[in-house]
Amino acid sequence: MKKILFYFVITFFFISCSSRDDDENQNGDAIILPKSIITKASSGDLISEYQYDGKKLKAIRVNNIVRSVITYTDNFITKIESYDTSGIITSEFNYEYKNNRLSKTHYKIGTITTNIFYTWIDDNHVSIEDDKYKPANAIDKTDIFFNNGNVVKLTNHLYYPNNYTIDKVETVESDNKNNPFKNIEGYSLIAFDISSNFFSQSNNIKRITTARTGTLNGQPFSENYYRIFQHSYNSKDFPELNSVNSSYGYTDTYEISYFEK
Repeated sequence: MKKILFYFVITFFFISCSSRDDDENQNGDAIILPKSIITKASSGDLISEYQYDGKKLKAIRVNNIVRSVITYTDNFITKIESYDTSGIITSEFNYEYKNNRLSKTHYKIGTITTNIFYTWIDDNHVSIEDDKYKPANAIDKTDIFFNNGNVVKLTNHLYYPNNYTIDKVETVESDNKNNPFKNIEGYSLIAFDISSNFFSQSNNIKRITTARTGTLNGQPFSENYYRIFQHSYNSKDFPELNSVNSSYGYTDTYEISYFEK
């Protein structure tokens, strides 16, 4: 159960943001939307099933245990609530927008509540901070950069006085094929977090390279790692089998099926 709840935190804790418009359908009259995703990992398998009203995402069910319900205001996703099998809400995410961009996320998981604030520098650069508890003068600031509807770089500056200073830079390479989630109404405005292996953008990630440097308890700190994404595509250039390999030695695979409306 904890593993499934963690999956939803990753799926819906969209460090999220983008002014990207949803891509126009490029496959004639057909609208292609994810139907199910089977995740195979060393920790076990997960089956995620997607339900829609037109192009709007209504619900996601994982292993028939956790169900998330999505609420729209006009064409914007404004709330996602996740329930367990007893009907108890396990998490709630609320989204606010300004000038058609995400400006704030308020989420509650159990008794923990957090606000995330998004400051747009320009159309392709957003700065992100939250109100999680931090010691006095501590800093935790993330910047995300985009190009053609894709994340190309993420930076994070983390500073805790008398403890550590860590700067992280992640560079992202993408292909030119269709991302599974690109046709879901409003999803690209909130749904990406490159710490997860799936999020909405125009295309599909090929590689994420991460470098972290700084000081930890007064000692120099440095590490580098990567994730490599391999995709098999259907006739419409949407991925139907993904494999993610990390420099730490783990491999996750994803089998994706689609509705064609």
